[in-house]
Amino acid sequence: MRRTAARTAFAIVSATAAAVLLGACGSDKPADTGRHADPAALAWVDKVCSGVATGSAKLSQPPAFDPANPQGTKTAMVGFLNSLSAALDDMAGGIRNAGVPPVPDGQSAVDKATTTLGETKSKVSATLAKMQDAKVTDQASLQKVVADADSTMSGLSEPEGPIKHLRANPELNLAFAESSTCRQVYGGNA
Repeated sequence: MRRTAARTAFAIVSATAAAVLLGACGSDKPADTGRHADPAALAWVDKVCSGVATGSAKLSQPPAFDPANPQGTKTAMVGFLNSLSAALDDMAGGIRNAGVPPVPDGQSAVDKATTTLGETKSKVSATLAKMQDAKVTDQASLQKVVADADSTMSGLSEPEGPIKHLRANPELNLAFAESSTCRQVYGGNA
C-alpha cells in the first residue's frame, strides 16, 4: 500500500506535466513535403516553442517520493504542482508574447489555446489548494489526497495538450512541423 500511494501520486503529477508540456508540439503527421511554412509563421512558432521550453525546464527535476514518508510525499507533490503552475504561466506567456500569428484565423487559434491553458491552470490551482490544506499523517490520508488530486485533474491527459488548437490551423501546423526550435525542444516529433 505504501508504494502504491507514492507511485499513484507520481503518475498523476508526471502524466499531467507530460500531457501539458512535453506533448504540446508533438505530432505523428509528417510535414507536407510539397509546401513550406511562411517565414513569419515559422518565426512565430519558434517563439512559442521557446516559451514552452522555458516552462518545461521548470519540470526537469521530478519530485522524489518516499513511500515511507507520506507528509514528505505530499510536500513534494505540492512543490511540483507549484512548478507546473509556473510552467503553464510560461507557456501561456510564450504564446501571448509571440503576438498574433501571421496566418489566417491565427488569433482564433491563440484564443482557444490560451483558454485551454487557463482551464488547465485552474485545475492545477484547485488541486494545489486542496493538497496544501489536506492533513496527511499516514498512507491512508496520502491515498485520499492522491485520489482527490486524480479526480480534480481528470481530463488533463489529452496527448496533444493545449497546442492542438494552434496546430489545427494548417499554416501553423506546417510551421510547427518545420521549426528547428520545436525539434530541439521536442526531438524529431515537433
